[in-house]
Amino acid sequence: MRKAEILTSLGFIAFAIAVVLQARAVGSGWVAGQPQSGFFPAWLGTLLGLCGVIILGQALRRGPDAVTTFFENRTGLLSVIKVSLTAIGMLTLTYLFGFYTAAIPYVFIYTRFVGRRGWIGSIALGLLVPIGSFYLFERVLQILLPRGVYTIIPFFQ
Repeated sequence: MRKAEILTSLGFIAFAIAVVLQARAVGSGWVAGQPQSGFFPAWLGTLLGLCGVIILGQALRRGPDAVTTFFENRTGLLSVIKVSLTAIGMLTLTYLFGFYTAAIPYVFIYTRFVGRRGWIGSIALGLLVPIGSFYLFERVLQILLPRGVYTIIPFFQ
């Protein structure tokens, strides 16, 4: 298990370095009162690299004799499957219908069935997150998020 954690953390660090370098290549500063296109990816890459370094430090600090199981019980495995299936669904729906339309069922399903929250909160988040994202990215930051092949909700065009 320790070997897997070390290799995974090194992979995260390598990916983070690649993200930061690409973000800097397209411009990761702040110009004329607004961020350049690589500003957010540069910071996300930096945070990802920091997380990789933390995981690497924890794995190295733990002795090679430390035995840990990957999943302690069936609940851990089911949680990973739920998160993976909802992520695959989000990617598929984003390709077909665009980010904002796909975010409505994704946030609702994730909040209601994975997070086990109430119906009202799940419906509210399912509507508020895409609408808030639309106004933040499209109107305020003027950043276009992915459009889908088909348009279902004309509001998000």
